[in-house]
Amino acid sequence: MMRDELSAIAGPILDKIKEHPFWDGLRKGTLPAASLWYFAEQDARHVVPTYARALARCAALAEQDSHGALLSSASGATFGSLSRLDSELTKLAEALGKPPGAGAITPAPPIHAYTSFMMAAPGASFAGGIGGLLPMTWFHLEVSTDLTERYEPGSLYAAWIDQYVPEGGYYQEYVDTYLNMIDEVGGQCSPGERDRLVEQFRLGARHEWAFADAAWRRQEWPV
Repeated sequence: MMRDELSAIAGPILDKIKEHPFWDGLRKGTLPAASLWYFAEQDARHVVPTYARALARCAALAEQDSHGALLSSASGATFGSLSRLDSELTKLAEALGKPPGAGAITPAPPIHAYTSFMMAAPGASFAGGIGGLLPMTWFHLEVSTDLTERYEPGSLYAAWIDQYVPEGGYYQEYVDTYLNMIDEVGGQCSPGERDRLVEQFRLGARHEWAFADAAWRRQEWPV
C-alpha cells in the first residue's frame, strides 16, 4: 500500500522531529518561552489557516466525490478551529507575559516557505496536493501522541500541551480516512503521479521538521 512506502520515509524524519530540542524541551518544560510563543503564533496565524485553504484547493481537484467530501469537510473544520486557536493564543500570551495581539503579522522565513509550499502543492496535481499536505495531517497526530505519552504532567507547559493534543478519537479517524484516500489514489494514478505524491510528501515532512527548528532558533527576517 502507498502508506507503507510513505511510512518508511516518514519514520526517520518523525524520529528527528520528536527528539528535536523544541519538542523535547516542550515535554520537559525547559523550552524557552519565546520559542513556544514563536511556534504557537506562527501556527495559529499562518500555518493552520494556510492548511485550511490548501485542503479546499485539493478538494476542488478531487475526481472522486468521497475524496472531495473528506477534504472539504476537513477544510471547514480547520477554518472553524481558528477562533479557538486565537483564544488559546491570547491565553498563552497572558501566561507568558506577552501582550495579546503582538507579534508576527507576516510569516517568518521558514514558515513563509512552508505555507507557500502548501498552497502550491495542489497546483501540479491532486496526487501532489494530498501528498504535500499529508505530513501536517499525519505528523500532528504522531507528535501529539508522543507528547501525551511522554510529557511531564506537572511541567511548565502542561496546560498548553493539553489543549494542543486533539481530544477524543475524531482526529485519529480523520487521519485513517486520509491515509485510505492516499492508498486509493496511489493505487490508481500513473507512475509519474505516484512519484510526485511521494516527492511532495517528502518535502512536506522536511517542512514539518523545519518549522520546529525555526521555533527553536526563533528565525526571523534579517532585513
